[in-house]
Amino acid sequence: MLTDGVLKQKADELIALIDRDSTEFADRGYTPAKKATIVNARNAVENFPSDEQLEAIKVSLTAQKDTSRAALEKAMRTVFNMAENGFGAATAKYREFGNADIARQSDAELARTAKITVSAAQKYTNELAPEGLTAGKITLLDTQREAFDLAIDDQAKGISDRDVATEARIEALNELYSLLVKYANIGKDIFYETNEAKYNDYIIYDTPSGTPPAPGLPIDPVI
Repeated sequence: MLTDGVLKQKADELIALIDRDSTEFADRGYTPAKKATIVNARNAVENFPSDEQLEAIKVSLTAQKDTSRAALEKAMRTVFNMAENGFGAATAKYREFGNADIARQSDAELARTAKITVSAAQKYTNELAPEGLTAGKITLLDTQREAFDLAIDDQAKGISDRDVATEARIEALNELYSLLVKYANIGKDIFYETNEAKYNDYIIYDTPSGTPPAPGLPIDPVI
């Protein structure tokens, strides 16, 4: 199949060829409205971000989420350490801070645990003050929790947006390819056995470059 860039290039070439041969194509029902259909399909493909761009956005959002998670985990470990030193790891009060094995938790699990940790820290602020717990540290922890929650949402939206955009882009590419094949075949039909040079102009090879494959390989023109 043609690559995305070559497909657009071939569409540009086809539009120019049909303009050149407008008299013959008019006889086949080609109108300004039909030309606009091809032009709009070409523009739709041109205006879509590439797979590389969409993937880069997703990767960036994932990196932001991972950075936010690392900061939250660090703050939570400090609070867990304070609670363990103040109450002991086997106490009910310590367990109120949630599951301390945060490295193994999924993003969603960590977000829930962080909320529990913040609540427990607020409850035992005075008792853990000797360990260094302050209202400011709890506020910072809660801010980091909220930032992580938002980063999770942003990452999920980025992935969803990429999937939707990719699907729409494939539809646009298929639409343009269908129009390209249709009008190229009309062009070949018009000039079949009457003008070899013009007939050849409308041949599109089903290769990534849209040109004939190397000598010795099978030639597969779009028909």
